[in-house]
Amino acid sequence: MLMRLLTGFLLIVCLWLTGCGFDSEKGILMAAGSYGDLAVVLSDESLRPLAGRFLSEMNLEKTFVIKPETLFKPDFYGPGKWELSKGYKNALFLVRIGDGGDAEKAARKLMSSEAWERLTAGGGGIVKVIDPWSTYQLVVVVASRDRNSLGSILNKNTEKIRNLFEDSNRERILRRNRYDGLNTAQMDAYWDRYGIFLEIPAEYLQNQLEPDGYPGLELMRKGPSRGISLAWLRLDDPAAVLGNRDSLVEMRRLMGEKLHGEEIIPSSFVWSPAEFQGVESVKLEGAWTSTTFSGGGAFWCYFIPDPDRGRLFCLDLLVYAPGMDKINFFRRMDAVASTFSTRRPQP
Repeated sequence: MLMRLLTGFLLIVCLWLTGCGFDSEKGILMAAGSYGDLAVVLSDESLRPLAGRFLSEMNLEKTFVIKPETLFKPDFYGPGKWELSKGYKNALFLVRIGDGGDAEKAARKLMSSEAWERLTAGGGGIVKVIDPWSTYQLVVVVASRDRNSLGSILNKNTEKIRNLFEDSNRERILRRNRYDGLNTAQMDAYWDRYGIFLEIPAEYLQNQLEPDGYPGLELMRKGPSRGISLAWLRLDDPAAVLGNRDSLVEMRRLMGEKLHGEEIIPSSFVWSPAEFQGVESVKLEGAWTSTTFSGGGAFWCYFIPDPDRGRLFCLDLLVYAPGMDKINFFRRMDAVASTFSTRRPQP
């Protein structure tokens, strides 16, 4: 009966907390580190093998040209060291209910008494806590009464927990971009001229606009070099072209030639479905090499149809950062890309 309750019950609670009393966007205290850093807090040292197995499944790898990188860089903290997690943007608490340790007590304080009661009454579950100690922070608590049932919850919700962190990362990156300031003049200009909406961080400046009449534009920032580019085609049925990979590759190849001075490498291509503001799209990941200097890197691009106006867009993300990890640069640019729309959001 207990196992049926455990497998049939999953509690997910979203709690908006400002633990230090600061305004959620203007507080002095902001979580440090990157959105890929992850503190894994164990209420019981015996949970370490279980945590390791879970992270091996949850922490997917991305390959950038030839170098694989994981989505997250986890640090593990056993009993008595949970407070070190306060400095991370992401923290995962694995709690055995009833062990009475500091980590369990800390997890209990993160949520309301009602949420904790529902968690314990159901035999375990998952609780998401937003901005617990500082802004731009997420804690996910996974709790159960014993190691086996805790492992069962983790195994059944691996993708869900990964998405909790990644979806929240995107939301927090966009929150921070808005707080730091957007390039609203450029955003308005693109809407007025092309009917496209994109939340452009202030540090991205227009580098190219329809060079030699090519229908495309490029936004750039440095430190290291990152580019967000957009090209478009006029088509009678842009959605139908999503199924023709040769046409999509040719569109991206031409963008690379016209805007980037690069060639793309077909053997590196990875295709996947995507969605933008409810519009079915296609994602292509791959590698590029420059035709103007000795170097290259990785790109992600999205093919997004606009049936209402008969257009197909290629939205491209590109990084040139030799010797540096790439995942966090792409994570931030991907958050920006997620705001793309041909329908302007209403305030």
